[in-house]
Amino acid sequence: MRCGVCGSERLGPLGELTSGNRMGDQRFLRLRFPRRGAFKPRPEYDAVFARACRDCGAVIPFLAKEELRRFDAEADALEGERDDGFR
Repeated sequence: MRCGVCGSERLGPLGELTSGNRMGDQRFLRLRFPRRGAFKPRPEYDAVFARACRDCGAVIPFLAKEELRRFDAEADALEGERDDGFR
């Protein structure tokens, strides 16, 4: 596995990813997409694990297995956010 930022192969071990927000015990990062209809919930997937690059410090989040299965099943129907120049 390589770092997506610098290409290094020096990634640290898999660790638990937390937001640092103890209010409401939100201990993960959430990947969210726009609603598919007016009354449908926003599709969201929790990234609960991460690795950090030992060379550039980039943090690479990962979905848990069940979240990955759900994301994979729904991915073709998801719409991305409006592109305002971010890539």
